[in-house]
Amino acid sequence: MEQLLELAKYAALEAGKAIMEVYAQPFEVYTKEDDSPVTQADLRASNIIKEILKPTGLPFVSEEDLPPDRSQYKRYWLVDPLDGTVEFVNRNGEFTVNIALIDDKQPVLGVIYTPVTNQLWYAVGTHCVCPHGYKRTLAVRPYTVLVSRSHRTSEVDAYINKVLRPAHPDLVIDTQGSSLKFARLAEGSADVYVCYSKTKEWDTAAADAILRAAGGKVLRISDGQPLEYSKKEYPNPPFVAWAAHRNTL
Repeated sequence: MEQLLELAKYAALEAGKAIMEVYAQPFEVYTKEDDSPVTQADLRASNIIKEILKPTGLPFVSEEDLPPDRSQYKRYWLVDPLDGTVEFVNRNGEFTVNIALIDDKQPVLGVIYTPVTNQLWYAVGTHCVCPHGYKRTLAVRPYTVLVSRSHRTSEVDAYINKVLRPAHPDLVIDTQGSSLKFARLAEGSADVYVCYSKTKEWDTAAADAILRAAGGKVLRISDGQPLEYSKKEYPNPPFVAWAAHRNTL
């Protein structure tokens, strides 16, 4: 597993270089069939990661390179080569490269890389490494709820007001792009992330592996159970991600 982790980290770094080359110049934005944006950076990063991971012999599933059927894959790579394309297009720096290893429908290895700040979060099994370490400053900051910078919905605000605010009337809401919301939970600089937007498995897999290794949880709002991977379809249901110190209200 350590060799797979090192290869995934290298793939993320190399993809990040290609992403920044595109980021540094004018680029075209195209619209996919699901109305989501895509750029040359997404495609280049996906191809780079695929080539680097090819020697592992494991199937490769990427947002930009989806197989017709993955039902027979027990162990495979699940990749979002550029998570936060909207943030990339808006040039706010809040986008990441996400690489996960799925084994028996669970994310067991995860890498998140932010090309703009050159920071790497990664985990394998129960071992997690964050660039800032774990911020043990819980007593000196307010209860912090994270929401999507570009995809915040009315359902998110309703959940915060109905479920979280009664227990934490002085909570603060902070916006963040891409999988960086999970990264902040893993390092302890925020408490909970509420998501009702249309995410896919590749958006969350690497971050889920990292947060789990850090002691946190990602739970479906409908029944409080962990997110599932290797489903017949890729969309995630609404979920709440909790930091390790906030597995309950």
